[in-house]
Amino acid sequence: MCLRSRFLWPCIFLTVWLLSLEAIPAAAPGQPLTSAQRGASRNVFGYDPTPEFIKFDPEYPQKHRKYTQQLRELQLDLARQTSKGRATPCSRQIFLEARWLVHYSAHWDRIERRLNDLSEMLNRPADPVDAREQVEGDGSYDHCSEAWFLKLDSTIEEVEDRGERGQKPKFPLKLLDRINLPDKLKAYLDSLLISDVRKTGIDNRFELNIAITSIERFIVGHVGEVYAFSPGLKEALFDYQDKVWQDPVTGFFGGWYRLPDGTIRKTADLSVTFHIGSYRPDTIRCVPEMMRTLIAMKGEEYPFGWREEGQMSNHHNYDVVRLFRIGWPQMDATQCDLARVEMRKMMEFCLTETMNSDGSFKMMDEDTLGSSFLFPISLLNELGYFRPSLRFWTWDSFPDAMKVADRVEARIKAMGLTDTESAKVLRRFDDARRERRAWLWAGGILAGGLIFTGWVCLRWARSVRLRRRPSAAAGSIGS
Repeated sequence: MCLRSRFLWPCIFLTVWLLSLEAIPAAAPGQPLTSAQRGASRNVFGYDPTPEFIKFDPEYPQKHRKYTQQLRELQLDLARQTSKGRATPCSRQIFLEARWLVHYSAHWDRIERRLNDLSEMLNRPADPVDAREQVEGDGSYDHCSEAWFLKLDSTIEEVEDRGERGQKPKFPLKLLDRINLPDKLKAYLDSLLISDVRKTGIDNRFELNIAITSIERFIVGHVGEVYAFSPGLKEALFDYQDKVWQDPVTGFFGGWYRLPDGTIRKTADLSVTFHIGSYRPDTIRCVPEMMRTLIAMKGEEYPFGWREEGQMSNHHNYDVVRLFRIGWPQMDATQCDLARVEMRKMMEFCLTETMNSDGSFKMMDEDTLGSSFLFPISLLNELGYFRPSLRFWTWDSFPDAMKVADRVEARIKAMGLTDTESAKVLRRFDDARRERRAWLWAGGILAGGLIFTGWVCLRWARSVRLRRRPSAAAGSIGS
């Protein structure tokens, strides 16, 4: 049962605030956080596993720094080649796996191998031509990842993209067999929920987030019926989330960590909570607690806050706005006023600080060129910038919205981007145009109806007057 004591929450947030003041010295404006600042901020609502990685390997800081730099150089090369029109589905799959390993593990041999694979792929003239085609063996749409959950992620994106064009998978999605029984699903989630980093050298948080997103999208029918799921699987998933996973104090979901003394630290993860809430917005529990936590973590570092290196992020702002939409009916007036102010800032930041004059966006904390378009446009779309029907927080209109959409769309097409993320941006613009046409048609029909009604009323009034004139004249003659 959700906790709603009038004294519990003030105590929690007063403690959080005091810890924040003591533990997190402010970074200079525009300067990245130090590792101490970043870790202290993440520890407020989450957990920084860096000390646990160092216990696993005392040379972790030096090795991590080395591979992070290599990854960054390859990421920039990937973005450059994509911007010049190269289709990079295989390169992107390898990059995302390498990125996961670099930031969430200390498995150096595997990291080095995947970074070498990415470098070799980018040195080829082109990615394999079939890299986005379905694999007959497991039914996935991923030829270049090794991890099951990453193959699942690529598959849900391709199934959704192709489904928009009326295409169904050619081969059975056998990779879903792994979780297609309530006991199998529970066992898989149990294997990820608690990370013991000092023993395993891996933080399960990223796999947990990506896996639950893909699993939920498939099971709740986000992409239609493309696989025969076991009866009761959706109920088993929701029961796990409600009865095992969700923290009733914060209302959030997140990875758990086994601490050195054997206790478990639960985290309030913005991204994980966003993904779970997005696909069951009407059945999610502990919404008031979730909204209080969401507002309280505003100044903290992602994934346990809104900020990225102390700054705003279109990606994280999108998550926040979606959660505000879910919680809006249960938020009080003070929370709504605060949220309105923040959402206005988010819109201005996106349009004035991250959008370039040519319709592209600055690559900030996004992974790929496609995602540098997807997240800012997703944020603006969620705010109702393009679609009036989505403006849950304001009655304002945004007259320049479709000019912005046209400019972004032109840039995507000029760059020849064909990835699923860019395709999703274009679909959102199509949805906005259809909605605006519908509003115009509805407005025209309403105006026509009013004019017709007025004309009918006028004719009726005239007929009444004409009927009265003869009787009036007759009365005067008779007198």
